[in-house]
Amino acid sequence: MAQRQERSPEGRKLSVAIIGAGIVGCATALTLSRDGHAVTVFDPKEPGAGTSYGNAGAIVTGSVTPTATPAVLRSLPSYLFSRTSSAVLRRHHVLKALPWLRRFVRHGTLPEVDRISAALSPLVAEAFEAHRDLASDAGVSDLLSQEGWLKVYASEKEFEGSALERRLMQRAGVVHEVLHKVQVLELQPTLNPAACFRGLYQPNAGNVRSPRSLAQAYLKAARSRGAQVEPVQVDRLHQRDDGLALVAAGTTRPFNRVIVAAGAWSAGFTKQIGDRVCLDTERGYHISFGRGSETLLNGPVVFPSREFVLSPMQDGLRLVSGDELAGLTAAPDYRRIEALLPQALEVLPALADWQAGNRWMGHRPSTPDSLPVLGRSDSNPRVIYAFGHGHLGVTLSAATGRLVADLVADQPPAIDLHPYRASRF
Repeated sequence: MAQRQERSPEGRKLSVAIIGAGIVGCATALTLSRDGHAVTVFDPKEPGAGTSYGNAGAIVTGSVTPTATPAVLRSLPSYLFSRTSSAVLRRHHVLKALPWLRRFVRHGTLPEVDRISAALSPLVAEAFEAHRDLASDAGVSDLLSQEGWLKVYASEKEFEGSALERRLMQRAGVVHEVLHKVQVLELQPTLNPAACFRGLYQPNAGNVRSPRSLAQAYLKAARSRGAQVEPVQVDRLHQRDDGLALVAAGTTRPFNRVIVAAGAWSAGFTKQIGDRVCLDTERGYHISFGRGSETLLNGPVVFPSREFVLSPMQDGLRLVSGDELAGLTAAPDYRRIEALLPQALEVLPALADWQAGNRWMGHRPSTPDSLPVLGRSDSNPRVIYAFGHGHLGVTLSAATGRLVADLVADQPPAIDLHPYRASRF
């Protein structure tokens, strides 16, 4: 993705509605405002306080491995129906999840993994640079850092399980290093040496210690350029001969363009336009250990076999885990992530001095092929989709804003958006 040039405000100015004030919507608002468009962001929730707030805060520029792989498919029954697994399918959601799961299985073959990986590569490759650009504009470059992305394996067998990921990164030209125990402990000296046989390190990955602060800074910068924020729920989208209109808080508002960036709640808007997508929510969880505990690690550490991440954030170290298919309305179930606390203490013994505190659950907007829905609606080209980023919402938010801005300006996007089209479902 080439470096994007900011377009002159003297160009064609459009009224643009953005549905959703998560980090994707906020990054898009800033990018469009810089191009001189009249932007209005709609969301009843506090900007940046949704799903992206609670993740591990990583901008993983080498994330070219989709969620569905042959190894994951082999483990799927135990994942979904085990009482102790961090991944689970709730019984009440089985029938609704079946179409998503059928497609997920279809995308887990090696040919599909290769295809999807190739489609992920151009999206993630310059994700950190896209954030650097927006953060500099918003005056919050200090919110970004580059401690990298480290995965730690406790045995040779565990490390062998990363062979497919390493092959895909090699093919995509992702800079990565295989580390021995001594090198892992040089990066993260507080880890238990017994848990550190090998490491897989992506040094060029970026980090955000407070995704909510970053999203809010992007939106604040957009507002300084005239963007408006409406803290209301959008109820409906109307297609009109002269453009579009949305209904929010009993008022109908016309716009030249509408960006659907409502995360896991986006599918309802696509149906109103006449498109159907395959979208579910992989609900994720975290437990925070409170301010000061973030000093225990120098950057995020993933433990793939244990299925969790320990990540230092602005408000403390976070234990992040969970892929729960349970829909949008079910109550949180913290039992599985709480069951991981002894394992977190095992790999990071210094955690024993800290008390597990705040618990959180969020709704990742996930497609079965791990690719976002990004591009114009087939039913109405005035509607642009920007959702379904799954585990990569923070990573891809700034890059998504660039691509959406190209579409709004009727300019050829920097990469081919065909793999991310809504009609692929």
